[in-house]
Amino acid sequence: MKLTLFVPALTVLLLAACSPSPSSDTAPSKDTAAADAMAMSEAEHAKMADEAAAPQAEAAMAKTASATGTVEAVDATAGKITIAHGPVEALQWPAMTMAFKATPEQIASVQAGQKVQFEFNTEGMNATIVNIEVAR
Repeated sequence: MKLTLFVPALTVLLLAACSPSPSSDTAPSKDTAAADAMAMSEAEHAKMADEAAAPQAEAAMAKTASATGTVEAVDATAGKITIAHGPVEALQWPAMTMAFKATPEQIASVQAGQKVQFEFNTEGMNATIVNIEVAR
């Protein structure tokens, strides 16, 4: 019998504890007031988004550079020329060996072992030869 009286009484107490107080309906909470104080206009949001995107957009933009190197391999099927090139100061690249995308005409103009001078575009991690000539 005691248990049957205890359960409804406990339920009432828990429901009362969970319900909002009358004063909370009329007065903003501290969290709401802080959020209102930090609210930004649409223009401010747009400006922040533009500022955050600027470095990424700049990094993704194509950059043109030139280098000299030695053709290591020519892969007509993949459309690439692999070149061991010196440092590329314009991009702050150290000397390295890498594959560059190339047109069929550019691929036909060089052979493995030849020294070349070339210009290329970079966009992210992709590099495409713009011009390539056998060094004289």
